[in-house]
Amino acid sequence: MTLSFPVALKLEARSCLVVGNGNEALQRLEALAGAGARVSLVSGSPSPELEARARELGVELLRRDYQTADLEGIWLAVCCEMDAALASRMGADADARQVFFCAIDQPAPSSFSHVALTRSGPLFVAIGTEGKAPALARRLKHEFARALGTPVVEQFIDALVRLRESAPAEHRASQVTQEALRLRLDGAFVVDDPKH
Repeated sequence: MTLSFPVALKLEARSCLVVGNGNEALQRLEALAGAGARVSLVSGSPSPELEARARELGVELLRRDYQTADLEGIWLAVCCEMDAALASRMGADADARQVFFCAIDQPAPSSFSHVALTRSGPLFVAIGTEGKAPALARRLKHEFARALGTPVVEQFIDALVRLRESAPAEHRASQVTQEALRLRLDGAFVVDDPKH
């Protein structure tokens, strides 16, 4: 089995495309817009909720079916329709243009898979299962979100960021590494007292 190569893409000001309707399309719009991407949505019959949210996020909405030309200038595209023929067509179009592409719940035509993601300030944890067990990834995401979302952990992360920014370059790596070792997972994340 060939394994995926995980990366964290910087999509700020880069054009991305979402095709489809429903909750999956809504989630992808929000995630891409949250990453600062310029998002276009192609949807023949968007739900009122999707249309309203697209407007709030500043997403360009094209009320029609997907066209190959929609991929011109796009960095990343997502198909949120459970339509195998559409996914296969979009996958081939994306490959021809070297555009990263994912068809939700259809790994065969996809060149990437989504990961379950949780954040606490600048720290993020991404959980992937090669698209094979998304329910498990979602479950682990909720567990990490619960563990990372405590005030103690959030304050620790903020302090670690400030330490890295203020430490002299020649001592930065050792000081930040030593401080990071205070965080451990014991059913929940715990920050050890530096006095012990």
